Amino acid sequence: MVLERLESVRDAVRNPWHMLLVGGIISVISLFIAFMMSAQSVGMFTSFIVTIAMMPLMVNLITYEEVKEEQMARMMKGNILQRHGDILWIYSSFFTGMLIALTLIFMMLPADVTQKLFGDQINQINVIRGNATVFTTFEKVIVNNIGVLLVAFIFSLLFGAGAVFILTWNASILATAIGMSAKSLGGVAGLPLAVLTYLPHGSLEILAYFIGGISGGLLSAAITRRKSKWFGLILRDSLKLLSTGVVILFIAAIIESVLISVA
Repeated sequence: MVLERLESVRDAVRNPWHMLLVGGIISVISLFIAFMMSAQSVGMFTSFIVTIAMMPLMVNLITYEEVKEEQMARMMKGNILQRHGDILWIYSSFFTGMLIALTLIFMMLPADVTQKLFGDQINQINVIRGNATVFTTFEKVIVNNIGVLLVAFIFSLLFGAGAVFILTWNASILATAIGMSAKSLGGVAGLPLAVLTYLPHGSLEILAYFIGGISGGLLSAAITRRKSKWFGLILRDSLKLLSTGVVILFIAAIIESVLISVA
């Protein structure tokens, strides 16, 4: 595959920032293909195409991560962050590249075109904004986000790297929200304020979904390979990662609630 030629697991681990460029390229190509093939639901179709493109690399990455954890366990070295820090950097770099690319595309295109390309995301954002109130925001946000985290965990547990679709969809929503706010604030001049409005809690939410996906993927790889000797360690790491994701989501929900209350 072209993507495998473009970036291998070894390259991604050695130079995780390469995935920044990969994320940008894949998202732009996927958006173009989705627009050419589907007049409706371009946003959802884009996420689907990104998932197909990234699945082989992400599955191989999860497998590599599980093998590396066993090796580190044999040597009795490394805490949970040391064991899984590289995959977090790779995920973060890829989706940051995607976020930057989609935000720039949204900013550059006229409103009628962005409505066609990002209509699904815009509708979802309007639904969220319409249901938001000062008194119920925190509860709704935390329940919704923990639900997404658990879906990411379950998808990765069942399909290895199945959370890629959920992560891609949420990254595209964040890019759309930033683009919409920046345009309403005057375009490029309003971009810094738009980023400050959404990035603090939005980046934490996506980070939590990364962690949930990695947690489920590691457990899936361990179950598939039936390595019972280290299964206990991998299970503990998986649960620790999932718990970390929940804590991060609580922090993100507090930040989002405060931002809405002062808006």
